Amino acid sequence: MFCIDLKYLSYKSILSFRVAILAFHKALLDRPRDPLVVAVFSLAVYNGGNMLEAVKIARKITKPHDDTFHELLDAHDLDFETVKFEAMDLATSIKAALTKMTDENIVSQAMAGYPQAPFSDLVFIPLGLYLRACKIFECVRGGAEKEFVSKQGSKIDYESLALGSLTEVRHTFARIVFDTVYPLNLNLN
Repeated sequence: MFCIDLKYLSYKSILSFRVAILAFHKALLDRPRDPLVVAVFSLAVYNGGNMLEAVKIARKITKPHDDTFHELLDAHDLDFETVKFEAMDLATSIKAALTKMTDENIVSQAMAGYPQAPFSDLVFIPLGLYLRACKIFECVRGGAEKEFVSKQGSKIDYESLALGSLTEVRHTFARIVFDTVYPLNLNLN
């Protein structure tokens, strides 16, 4: 499993990273996806939105996914257009989850289910954090970015990550998602 040492990250980087993971998880809880779709999504985030490359790489996956996650459907043989559409739809679902976390009315409605909670017009996440988290995923819907440079090697550049480098945040997020769905050491007992 891929690990990240959070002590090297700035407070803002940690928050946007955690919010991105939370929104990703919420989107999958609301609508589970095929593991190939999640792989293509994470690879598209990793490579700056190049969907064709993401699908080509994902199709070469031979190891099994971790089927203990309720957020993953049983694997199906999906065609290119379906996988591409579903990966882009996952990005849309993540943005919708992020939007719900910034809407004071939605947060208030959710808190109404907890009568002991005090009334507040605060939002779950502030707008700036929402915008930073959205940036991580926008390449999936926007297509391959012209200025994108492929990452060489798999080591985390903690200095870039701590500074909030969008490219490094995307690489790290994508590696965590991919390595969670397709772990290196999966026990098939």
